[in-house]
Amino acid sequence: MRAWPFLAAAVIVAAIVFALARYLENDYVFYAGYVVLQFIVLATAWNILGGYTGYVNFGSAAFFALGAYTSVFFHKAYPLPIPVLMVIGGVVSGIVGLGMGYLTLRLRGAFFAIATLALAVVLQTLIINWTYVGGARGAYVIRPNEIPILGSYIQYLFLLMLVLAVLAVATARLIERSRLGYGFATIRDDELAAEACGVPTLGLKLIATTLSGAFMGMAGAPFPYYIGYIEPASTFGLAYAVNSIAMPMIGGTTTWIGPLIGAILLGLLQQIATVTISSAVNLLIVGMLLVDFVIIAPNGIVGLVKERRTASNVVVEPTVFVLLFVLNLSPMYFLVEQGTAAQSIGLVFWLVLAYVAHMRGRVLGRWWLIAFPLAGILFAFAPAITAIPVTTAIFASTILQIICVACGLLPMRRPAEASAR
Repeated sequence: MRAWPFLAAAVIVAAIVFALARYLENDYVFYAGYVVLQFIVLATAWNILGGYTGYVNFGSAAFFALGAYTSVFFHKAYPLPIPVLMVIGGVVSGIVGLGMGYLTLRLRGAFFAIATLALAVVLQTLIINWTYVGGARGAYVIRPNEIPILGSYIQYLFLLMLVLAVLAVATARLIERSRLGYGFATIRDDELAAEACGVPTLGLKLIATTLSGAFMGMAGAPFPYYIGYIEPASTFGLAYAVNSIAMPMIGGTTTWIGPLIGAILLGLLQQIATVTISSAVNLLIVGMLLVDFVIIAPNGIVGLVKERRTASNVVVEPTVFVLLFVLNLSPMYFLVEQGTAAQSIGLVFWLVLAYVAHMRGRVLGRWWLIAFPLAGILFAFAPAITAIPVTTAIFASTILQIICVACGLLPMRRPAEASAR
């Protein structure tokens, strides 16, 4: 699909999403949806540099915070409409991204990642000591409750972030299918060979850092109006840096749709966890899923589907098989006690377990291993559907998973032994 038809299709999908959100007549949908859309922009922006060119950026929170504090500055100095603030925040963050790239892009690998992390620390220190934007105490941003035509102000913010998400995804797709994207790919695959062939690697990397920083700054610009109060500790928080990296890696880093899938999946899971359990478990969920996908699907969900790769080579090692089972089974017992609403989070880990058991079963010729995690799913939801006590369901599920691990660790029969039997 060409650029303009794709953009038109994306606008239509965005319009449907906005119409459905208004139809539900629940402002929380807009509050939660805003966060998911915000992460779509951040993940897509990170992927332009980290996925397309292969330069891992740990300073995502810095560019996001730059956009947010740009809005705070103008809110105090000369109030402007939020769309204008988003443009200004994008320009400021893009310029900082250009400067950062010029100073650090001669570094490679871990050295570049550490340099971006140092940039975030430096910028946070400057903001803490800048009293005009609140300093360490933070700053309040008073916004109206309603806006003409749309009504609720949160719907206005949701719509702005929805438009920005469409623009970011469309830009990423355009880059991927252009000469610029091919240049980024040569840098990712082999930068030295690209330089030897005459590819202007430094110029391309500067474009990537500028675009990535600009979109992150635009995503941060409406944040003070969304939350009403910002402080350096939260704006430069670990959540933005970790999610910006984890979402593209889980979705897939070499294509525009990977960050979109990862942001929607993790964003929705985190919002469900915030409502049903606590916002404190958000990074725990992200970390566990990131470990899963790094081991099972290093190219993300998109790579797993496109390349039809399996985890057979991973689960050949019995130790890895056991560790993956323990890692994904551990949150089940905590989630089952949080009620039915939290079970949607546990379902994701059960599906990962089912996939691991399926792959291990293929290696050993025991296809029926997948039945144990599937039975565990039934027992996880049993207390909410039937009169089975929670403790009974947990005990039965635990026994089944122990049997599954035991059967997965039994040695595979040799052909001679099988024929003799």
